[in-house]
Amino acid sequence: MIDRARIRVWLRRAQWVVLPLLVLGLAEAFVRATADRVPSWYGAADWLAQREPVKAIFVGSSRVQAAILPSAFERVLAETGRPQGIALNLGRGYTTDSQHYLGLRNLLAKRPEALRGVTVFAEAPGGIPYESRWQTTPWAMAAQPWLLVDLLRPSDLPRFWRWSGLGFETRLHLSVRVLLRRLSLFNRRERVREQWLGEVLPAIARGTTPVLTSVRMPGDDLRGPAHLTSIRSDSTALAAARATARSIGEEMSRNQNAWRNWHGTIPEELVRLVQGAGGRVVFFEPPQSEVLMRSYRTKLRQEDVAIFARLAREWGACVVRPAFAYSDDDLPDLWHLRPERVAEYTRAVATAWLQTCSPER
Repeated sequence: MIDRARIRVWLRRAQWVVLPLLVLGLAEAFVRATADRVPSWYGAADWLAQREPVKAIFVGSSRVQAAILPSAFERVLAETGRPQGIALNLGRGYTTDSQHYLGLRNLLAKRPEALRGVTVFAEAPGGIPYESRWQTTPWAMAAQPWLLVDLLRPSDLPRFWRWSGLGFETRLHLSVRVLLRRLSLFNRRERVREQWLGEVLPAIARGTTPVLTSVRMPGDDLRGPAHLTSIRSDSTALAAARATARSIGEEMSRNQNAWRNWHGTIPEELVRLVQGAGGRVVFFEPPQSEVLMRSYRTKLRQEDVAIFARLAREWGACVVRPAFAYSDDDLPDLWHLRPERVAEYTRAVATAWLQTCSPER
């Protein structure tokens, strides 16, 4: 005989498990359908590489993000009769050499055919990259360490714990997120927050329907208009950025150490990684304001630049310093090239590359 009282007790207890799981399941489905629907950054690069060959990838900081227009680079290749393929701008603010190495490692391993013969353009301010190392350089910026989550493999975690340069709580938090990466509700909370603050609440205030995704089409943040609008240009942000540039520029000019020991650095490993996949690395100089360039004009740093250029040739890489005339007026915040000159600068990079170190030469 069925014990109905016992069944009722069991159902009352079960609802405390079933209902929360149902709510979490619905929330997970909602996040996957909105904030996590369109891949971005290296995820978007993987999505695009499934569909067409990639001929050039630009990596670096927000200076690269703001200064390179992929369509302008592609037009130069088309005009000179080079093999057709897409160019991707993977530059991002508050990113590190470690993150770009890991992202490229994953992309090259997953899409080897699409990236065969790719040229990776790596940021080299003043003609020289930073002497970054896994052991001494933070793997992520404190401003947004979560960008590491999609780039790390579980097998990276032991080395990540030894060398990441991040605090214990941050490392623990990121490690858990790597292991639970498939849970969008947990792993995309920054996107959800950005979505609500940047799209949902303003849309509600305007009485319109929110888009519910930070990137509308896969690749917009690598090839489309997003790269021209992602750098803040309001007066408050401009003033803060200019003050930071002056402070950092003065510090870089005062405290200089030789950059001469490149063995075991991330730039060296990047060259080996890309060459192993049949590609090539080009170190290129982005536009920089006078306050930042002063530190690169010292006798010590110019010697470093010359030494690195010779070493890069020995590695089989190349250093490109585009013929591009500009002034601080072209960098309103003293960091980023103004949008009106981006296509011109990109063409200068492509031309300098083709003239000095393209594979056909």
